[in-house]
Amino acid sequence: MKRLIVRISALGTVVALGLIAIAQAQRGTEDTPPVVERPPVVEAATPSRETVEPIIVPANSRFVPATGYSGNSGTNPLRAVDWPTATPLDLRPPASSLDGPAMPPPAAAFAGDQSPGEAMPLNPFAKETTEFPMTTRYPDSPGSSLPPREPALLKADASALPTGTLPPWAAPMNDFPAASSPIASSPSTSSPSTLPGASAADEGSGQPGSKQIEGPQSPHLTIEKVAPKEIQVGKVATFGIKVRNTGAVSAAGVEIRDVIPRGTRLISTVPQASRGIQGELVWTLGTLQPGAEASVEIKLMPIAEGEIGSVATVAFQADASARTVATKPELVLQTSAPQQVLIGEELTLSITVSNPGSGVATGVVLEEHIPPGLQHPAGAELEYRVGDLPPGESRRLELTLLASRPGPTANLLTARGEGNLRTEDRLDINVVAPGLDLAVDGPRRRYLEREATYQFSVHNPGTASAEGVELVAYLPRGLKFVRANNSGYYEETERAVYWRLEELPVNETGTVELVAMPVESGEHNLRLRSSADRGVTAESEQPVLIEGIAAIMFEAVDVTDPIEVGGETTYEIRVLNQGSKAATNVQVAVILPVELRAISAEGPAAHVIEAGRVLFEPLPRLAPKADTTYRVRVQGLRAGDLRARVQVWTDEMTAPVTKEESTRVYSDQ
Repeated sequence: MKRLIVRISALGTVVALGLIAIAQAQRGTEDTPPVVERPPVVEAATPSRETVEPIIVPANSRFVPATGYSGNSGTNPLRAVDWPTATPLDLRPPASSLDGPAMPPPAAAFAGDQSPGEAMPLNPFAKETTEFPMTTRYPDSPGSSLPPREPALLKADASALPTGTLPPWAAPMNDFPAASSPIASSPSTSSPSTLPGASAADEGSGQPGSKQIEGPQSPHLTIEKVAPKEIQVGKVATFGIKVRNTGAVSAAGVEIRDVIPRGTRLISTVPQASRGIQGELVWTLGTLQPGAEASVEIKLMPIAEGEIGSVATVAFQADASARTVATKPELVLQTSAPQQVLIGEELTLSITVSNPGSGVATGVVLEEHIPPGLQHPAGAELEYRVGDLPPGESRRLELTLLASRPGPTANLLTARGEGNLRTEDRLDINVVAPGLDLAVDGPRRRYLEREATYQFSVHNPGTASAEGVELVAYLPRGLKFVRANNSGYYEETERAVYWRLEELPVNETGTVELVAMPVESGEHNLRLRSSADRGVTAESEQPVLIEGIAAIMFEAVDVTDPIEVGGETTYEIRVLNQGSKAATNVQVAVILPVELRAISAEGPAAHVIEAGRVLFEPLPRLAPKADTTYRVRVQGLRAGDLRARVQVWTDEMTAPVTKEESTRVYSDQ
């Protein structure tokens, strides 16, 4: 009886606990946000061979590494948190990604000691939505408060990853050969000629496929990995992986990858697997027809206690074909015009653009880069939109330019169109023009009132005859017109002399002569200017320095002659500048013999009387045609025929000029 009561009591406890669990489950269901229905893409199986319904992650939740997870602790590495938490990786399924086929991710680049259920790296360069299963159960580990996780179906949009941002656990998927990648790169829209480093190896070799693979192709694979419910250290255990094509078309290049679980040693695989770059196991299954199934087995030897497992992935390719007809438009550009044009005249370019190709040349535009020497009212860069040019058609137009600068030049016309169509046409043009050079032959330094003769030469170094040539010589104030040859006439109001010539051929020189009188000292410029038709001009200047001559003349006389001993007389010295230039620093000195004694002196400058000499200080300036007088009064001391010497010198003289004046001194006997 006691045993029966104990059993009934235990049964009641079990029932009570079950009711509590059901109530908690219902409450959790009420708190769960509404589930977004989506068609399952990958079917997942539990390690215990049981069929487990996938856990649908709410649209406002994400999976992130759990707090305190150290990788090898056995603690569940994933936990659900509210979506508003900031994270660099968005795992929410976008609404647009719930429709249409999805592809499994590339095989994860895990090492051989992978822990079960670790988050699979996403390829940061993938642009399409990828579906992948989390197929391993996580039982409770010691010290963990998280419940076991059922397999969860996540749909991640790799494009949500910000540029340059990767979570610490994410690794690029480029560690595997390109052939195993399930995501095909988009074909480049650039022309091969525009790709950098393009070579013959870049040229395509593909052919259109069969009609059956034209149009949308959507193979669909499911993967399931099964494992014994329990394995023992030292005993061989068998794990299985099944792949089935549940789609309507064949899946090509099917490949299964798996990693040897941590805590085990590989014994064998059926069929024989190869090793990937990271040491993972690789089975290449080839093409899997619709409804077909393939499976592989892995025999492992557990060598350590704990949770054992790894993540298997499947990759495949889908074939699709399309065909079209390629045409090749071409552009040919021809420009014609006279090869020589005279400066100032118009030049008309005749332009023809044609398409000798097999396709329509679209968006055809003509570009004209006007070279130096030619001008257009609209500027130096011109553009004309031709539009579409069908095969075999041509367009003709004309462009008028003005020759503005002499010399050879090259006109470059470019035609371009869509699809990297481009062609150029170069036309060499020579703009001819007359030229004028001036030369002056004549004195650059001249003295006042001495005629100066100048010869003016005008030369044509250009490529065309100069017509209507005019030469003008402008006289400065210091020069006075005297005469000119070759019908040169003087315009007094403008102080200019004019010559005219109807034509000056190429490389010919014309010469005229001008005679002028210097009338004002100083520095002057004789200016020349020549011009011809079509705006050809030339100018030149000839500096002329006009100077005067300082010509000093003086005379010395004694006012009283003779004088008796003890008598007095005065020497008068008159200095005259007969030249055309002022004399500077005029100095006068009177040297007396011992029989004469200087008593006083006067003049335009101060003086000093010394023993036997009277010295006047320099007179700063003596203008042309001006004169001045110096006087020295002396006394006769002894009788005799006495001679006084007078010296005069200026800055313009290299040596003083000396003159003597005789005075007779007598005495009564």
